[in-house]
Amino acid sequence: MKNKHDMVVVLDFGAINSQAAAKEIRSLNIYCEVLPYSANAERIAEKNPKAIVLQRGKACGEATFGKEPAADLSVFNVPVIDLIDSEITAEALDKELAKCEINRDWTTEAFIEEAIADIREQVGDKKVLLAMSGGVDSSVCALLVHKAVGAQLSSVFVDHGLMRKGEPDEIEQVFVKQFGVNLTHVKGEERFLKRLAGVEDPETKRKIIGEEFIRVFEEEARKAGKPEFLVQGTIYPDIIESGGDGGKKVKAHHNVGGLPKDIEFKGLVEPLKYLFKDEVRKVAKALGLPDSIAKRQPFPGPGLGVRCIGELTKAKLDILRDVDAIFRKAIVDNGFEGQASQYFAVLTANRSVGVTNDARTYAYTVALRAVKTTDFMTAKFVKLPMDMLEKVSEEITNTIPEVNRVVYDITSKPPATIEWE
Repeated sequence: MKNKHDMVVVLDFGAINSQAAAKEIRSLNIYCEVLPYSANAERIAEKNPKAIVLQRGKACGEATFGKEPAADLSVFNVPVIDLIDSEITAEALDKELAKCEINRDWTTEAFIEEAIADIREQVGDKKVLLAMSGGVDSSVCALLVHKAVGAQLSSVFVDHGLMRKGEPDEIEQVFVKQFGVNLTHVKGEERFLKRLAGVEDPETKRKIIGEEFIRVFEEEARKAGKPEFLVQGTIYPDIIESGGDGGKKVKAHHNVGGLPKDIEFKGLVEPLKYLFKDEVRKVAKALGLPDSIAKRQPFPGPGLGVRCIGELTKAKLDILRDVDAIFRKAIVDNGFEGQASQYFAVLTANRSVGVTNDARTYAYTVALRAVKTTDFMTAKFVKLPMDMLEKVSEEITNTIPEVNRVVYDITSKPPATIEWE
């Protein structure tokens, strides 16, 4: 996207909500990028800014108001807007940026057109490989690259048997039948569960799932004729939080699960690397993806493997899939989808005594979890109505005989994590 739009540079001083100003500016159809306050004049000059915004605030326990930009901003002869946290709104920014002559041409439609052109220029006539997860990032990447280079793209969907109810079929229906994407659906449930048999430790499960994914992906890469380009669903917060552009590293991001070094690619195709998550979702809608994908909540790489406590078996995973589907549908039907950032069910390792049809049962306990968060570093549980939870509990226990007890997790992060394993 560089040099195609008038740009506002946001200098980040380490505020907790360091991406807030950039998101608000983008909402005004004005393109912007984030640089650390320590960026030198040459680094800023590369962006050719029409305005510079100072995003000040308080980092974790550290006051940043006293810090000054490393570069002398007066040399750019553009407006400099100094913000404090309470003023980071589109309205306040619009009032200031109205004083600048900036083209407001940062739109979803413009992005799609430019992204397709950029992919064609980068890839040429070479083959491209993409790991499809069914998440919104990889889904949007798949459609953009497909629109750009068609049959040159090979998408691989590794179904490890740990997906939610109906997801594998939906992925095939949407991408193959609706959009005509060249998708290989690897049905690996038996293979993955065989390797996971008898394993109860959460980290060991994660490691096995990750390793087996790599092995399957290696095999499919060879079958695809050693493509020269690999598509990754990197988005802009990944770059910012990983210390890109010289910023302070918050956390590492791994977009394809740590692919082995011996799979050699000429280059990476990262169509979304300058988009925030809400912008990715807008692109998904504009491309015609269904809400189940466009609004899809974050789903961990190991899938239900981190929501099924103890050993993973098909029988246990099928129980969890059914419980999870009931709860997720209730969230949507009752209008809580927008209030919960993530919501799901957990099959615990606990079984307890119960009564069904006057007969004693000894069945599983399931936990339901719904949280609200902006950064997934901290989260608050969502206060769902008791009558809604009661109906969900009744439906689960009436229709799934292997479950006789339902609990709702009211623990925030910290002290708990969002996932259970």
